[in-house]
Amino acid sequence: MKVLIIQLFVNGLITASFYALAGVTWGVIYRTTHIFHFAHHLVFSVAGYAAVIMTAEAHLPYFFGFFAAVAAAVLLGCGIDAFLYRRLRMAGATQATTFLASLGFGTAGVAILLFAFTSSPRRLLGFPTKVLSIGEAFFSVADLTMVIVSWAMIGLLLLFLAKSRYGKAIRAVGSNAEMARNVGLNIDRLYLLVFGIGSGLFGAAAFLFTAKNVAYPTMGILPFFMSFTAVFLGGVTSIPGHALAGFILGLAESLGMLVLPGEYKTMIAFAILFVVIVIRPEGLLGFRRG
Repeated sequence: MKVLIIQLFVNGLITASFYALAGVTWGVIYRTTHIFHFAHHLVFSVAGYAAVIMTAEAHLPYFFGFFAAVAAAVLLGCGIDAFLYRRLRMAGATQATTFLASLGFGTAGVAILLFAFTSSPRRLLGFPTKVLSIGEAFFSVADLTMVIVSWAMIGLLLLFLAKSRYGKAIRAVGSNAEMARNVGLNIDRLYLLVFGIGSGLFGAAAFLFTAKNVAYPTMGILPFFMSFTAVFLGGVTSIPGHALAGFILGLAESLGMLVLPGEYKTMIAFAILFVVIVIRPEGLLGFRRG
């Protein structure tokens, strides 16, 4: 039993790191734009396939797959904002209309992936597969890479938002877009920037996921659901809260398998969200606006 608990805890740390990264990728977009960006899951899937194509089809080293995943995610994320959301903003579309457009775009995109690549899983080639251990707990090089890269990227994002000129502008827009516009900030440009940042980080997460697992058309759906769950659990207004909530969800999902079958692990996340939202509607680290 002790060995099982240790292994589940290690697995939980790996999953928690991934969910923490996923949380901040959607969180920085939602906090700034207030768009329920459902098509985020398509960005993840496209990035995973970009990595596979670069390594398995073009036979290039796996680090080219990483850059391909990030680049594909940035291009798609920015393209969605520039050619879909911006047009809807100019037309005065409601948040519900924007959500439905995002839902339709993401669903159509997955259908295109399914048509182009079929449902057969594709594996990323060239990434080290060595198994490591600490005591009685085992994990792979992909697992270790996921933990290190996830927290490094979260740290860089928080540093960028706190210290850089553009980071402070993004925070200002997220707090009050109308006031930010009145002081001369280019809202559309900053929205494009956050879509590029959030999508690029999600592309990196997709590469890490694909290196550990495989690519398939709907691979982005679970990471997307966990990302927005982490945002509302941690507090919409707090990027560190999104990372903390993702970490909690990952640990709870893994350790919950001590008492629940594996097929119920997703239910644990939504149960935690429900309890926290009832007790603290603004989330763990969030605050009420105005």
